[in-house]
Amino acid sequence: MSLKTIFNRTIRSIQQLEGKPLRDDLILYIGIVILVYCASFLMMIHEGGAAAGVVFLLPLTIVLAGGLLTGAVVLLGTSLIEHFFLLFVDVKKSFEMTMKTAVYTLAVVFPLVWAALLVSNSHLIVLPAIVFVILTFCGIRIFHSLSIDRAAFVSLATGAVLLCFSYRWLMGQW
Repeated sequence: MSLKTIFNRTIRSIQQLEGKPLRDDLILYIGIVILVYCASFLMMIHEGGAAAGVVFLLPLTIVLAGGLLTGAVVLLGTSLIEHFFLLFVDVKKSFEMTMKTAVYTLAVVFPLVWAALLVSNSHLIVLPAIVFVILTFCGIRIFHSLSIDRAAFVSLATGAVLLCFSYRWLMGQW
């Protein structure tokens, strides 16, 4: 499958999501965050690092609460940074469309980052960053009806800022 075909399919998929209410998008995002954190918790139990000799439900509740808080902060932070750069290119659409872009981008990138951290290979963290920029570009282009150059600016600037914010956290893992 060619890169152009993948790109065109991604844009068509995002166009179909434009009419959905934000509530449905947030439920999808919360579900993905819960799945990622449950998988992390199960990996910790399998390795014997978490819940050894402790009731199973209490640590899971703590992990899920922390995961939902982290997911909410990442979503809001990403949306705010993205909307900040959208203001530079004179966007007239609402913050809701920016949040939609962030939801669908992070719904894909969140599991990719988790998988890259699980493998503990610093080169794999580049893949989620590239996917983030491409999906943000597509989302901004569709949801905000921007030109290619403006959408590219916003997606690259948002990706760069998020990479700067997360660099220490990500590189501290290795």
